[in-house]
Amino acid sequence: MTVGGSDTISLKVVARQEVADGIATLELRREDGRGLPPWTPGAHIDLATVDKDERPVFRQYSLCGAVEAPTWRIAVLADAAGRGGSLWLHHNAHPGTRLASRHPGNHFALKEAGGTPVVLVAGGIGITPLIPMAHALQARGVPFRLLYYVRRESRAAFLTELKSAPFANKVHLSVDEGVSIPPQDIFSSADAGSWVYTCGPAGFMDAVTGAARACGVSPERISQELFASDGATALPRKTADQPFTVRLHSTGQEVAVRSDQSVVQALAEAGVQVTVSCEQGYCGSCLTGLLDGIPDHRDQFMLDEERARNDAFTPCCSRALSPCLVLDL
Repeated sequence: MTVGGSDTISLKVVARQEVADGIATLELRREDGRGLPPWTPGAHIDLATVDKDERPVFRQYSLCGAVEAPTWRIAVLADAAGRGGSLWLHHNAHPGTRLASRHPGNHFALKEAGGTPVVLVAGGIGITPLIPMAHALQARGVPFRLLYYVRRESRAAFLTELKSAPFANKVHLSVDEGVSIPPQDIFSSADAGSWVYTCGPAGFMDAVTGAARACGVSPERISQELFASDGATALPRKTADQPFTVRLHSTGQEVAVRSDQSVVQALAEAGVQVTVSCEQGYCGSCLTGLLDGIPDHRDQFMLDEERARNDAFTPCCSRALSPCLVLDL
C-alpha cells in the first residue's frame, strides 16, 4: 500500500499524553496551519504508520477529542502482540513528528434519538468513539448512560477526564479485577426502546448486543464498532477460496479475482483503488455497495441483519458464492 498522496492530509503531533498503562493520546494539527476537516461523534481517521515488516500501512483510530477543537485527538494502544502499526506510533510519535492521514470517515454515527434514552457501552480502548458521543448527548439534553469495561483500572484511559465531565454521574466503570457489572445486568425491560452504541472486542460486543436484544432492544437500534488490536488474526474461512469475477456497475468492466487474492488486490491490479485500513474486515473502511450476486461475508463489521440484506460487502476479505458480483463502483 502506498501511503500519502492527494487524498491525505499532512499532520504534525503537537502534544502527547500518557492516559493509562500502555495508552497514549496524540494531539494532531495540520502541518500547513490550515483548519482541519470537520467531523462528527463516532468518526475515525486512517493514519499512516509502519507495521512489523516495516511496510507503510494505514490504520484506523477513532477521534476522541472535542468536535469543535482545532486539533484531532486519538488514543494509541501499545500492543506488543499486534501487527506493529499502533506499536510503531506509540514508540515513535512525539511532539514534532509528522504523520499523514486520510479525511475523517464515520461508520458509527449517532442517529437522531429525540428524547429516546441512549446506552453507550465501551470495552477497553473502545471508549474512544463514545467520549464525543457522550458530550454530544449531554449537550442535546438526551438521557443516556455510559458503561466502561476494563480489566484493570490502570488500563482505563480517560478515567480522570470522565470523572470530571459534566456527565460524570452517568458513567459506570466495570473492572474485571474489582467491581464488575455482568453484561446481562446492563439492560432491563425499561431499555426496550433505547438506542445502543457499543465498541470493543468482538466477543464483548456479542455479549452486549445479546443482552440488549434479550431485553427487547430491536436490532435496528443497536450500532457497534469493533475494536480489533493490530494483532487480530485473519477471519475464519467459510468456504474454500474459488476464483470469481466482479463487475463494476459504472463502466461494465469485469475483473477476475484469483483464489489467492482479495477483491481489493484484484481491483488494484486493474487500476481501481478502494480505500482500505484494517484489511481484515473489522473497520468498514472498504464497505462497498453490492447490486447483484451472492457474497460470502467474512467481515466482523456488519450486523447479521445487514449481511442478510446482501446489498454491501467488504472487498478486503469477503468473497463470492456466485460466479459474479456486481459492485456499486
